[in-house]
Amino acid sequence: MEAFDIIIIGGGPAGYTAALYGARAGRSVLLLEKLAPGGQMGTTDLIDNYPGFPQGVKGFQLAMDMKAGAERFGAQTKLEAVTALELA
Repeated sequence: MEAFDIIIIGGGPAGYTAALYGARAGRSVLLLEKLAPGGQMGTTDLIDNYPGFPQGVKGFQLAMDMKAGAERFGAQTKLEAVTALELA
C-alpha cells in the first residue's frame, strides 16, 4: 500500500475541506469514503443553507465539486469502507 502523509476517513464537507487544505499544503492525501463522495450531503436533493448558493444547490453536485476541488491539488479519493484502525 502506498504511504500518505494524511488519510481522511469520511468524504463529507469536512473531509473534503481537510483534503483540499492538506493537498494545497503539499501533503499527500488519501480520502476514504464508503459509498460516494459527499457522504450524507451527496444524497440530499437540495441544500438550502450552504453559503454561496442563494438559490440552494443539489447535494450530489456540491459533493462532486468538492471532490474535484480537492483532487485538483492532488488529493486522492478511494471508495472503501474503513472497518478497523491501528494507531501507533
